[in-house]
Amino acid sequence: MIRDAWASRGGVRLHYLDSGEREEVDRIPLMYIPGALESAENFRSEMEKLAPRRTLAISWRGAGKSDAPEAGYSLEDQVEDAEAVMEEALEGRFCLIAYSMGVPRAIELAARHPRRVAGLILIDYPARYPAIPETWVERMLSSPRKIPERVVRAMQRESREVFLWDRLREIRCPALVLRGGGEGSLLKEADAALFRERLPRVEIAVMPEAGHDVWNPDYGRFFRAVVSFLEERDREEGESSGALKEKG
Repeated sequence: MIRDAWASRGGVRLHYLDSGEREEVDRIPLMYIPGALESAENFRSEMEKLAPRRTLAISWRGAGKSDAPEAGYSLEDQVEDAEAVMEEALEGRFCLIAYSMGVPRAIELAARHPRRVAGLILIDYPARYPAIPETWVERMLSSPRKIPERVVRAMQRESREVFLWDRLREIRCPALVLRGGGEGSLLKEADAALFRERLPRVEIAVMPEAGHDVWNPDYGRFFRAVVSFLEERDREEGESSGALKEKG
């Protein structure tokens, strides 16, 4: 059963969804890092499909059921919010999956905790956090999502361009990079080449007809790629644990 849960950082309550309180011994837990000002609900259907694997999904401050303070929307704040959820909810190793502007957040999180992150799935975004333009504010405010204007403006105001390509060298776990092959993809071939160059164990998978939403029009292909990557991490972690027990 997927339940609501909360972590706290600096007095800010951060909402996340959790599919189970205990990890399955043969399946690595997975934590979802959404894009922009998105909530955990964006990943609910995937959490249901991935059962019985334990999965978590974050709602960023200002989104979903999380608190919406006046400030604290920089990349640094977002990564520290994700760390607060990680420390509250997870023990041991886990995998990360990130979409869009969640990708640079997940890269920084994985670089900070290389011993805990067992696998990294990055969806259609480069290793760069943007200086968000004013046009994004107007687009967000005209969308159906009910995000307070002060939150949207705070995120734009606090944003600074941060390149994370060098941070990839701090990541030792296997990675799967998914990109759309059609119009609208935000991860170009030149950026995919940088992932190949700087991540020691990376697979680049192109969804040929997809744009930025790589699961459209072939959701099955997208989901199979995710599951296959996770199952391979399960096998590797199981073999590693078995080897350690034999040495012990």
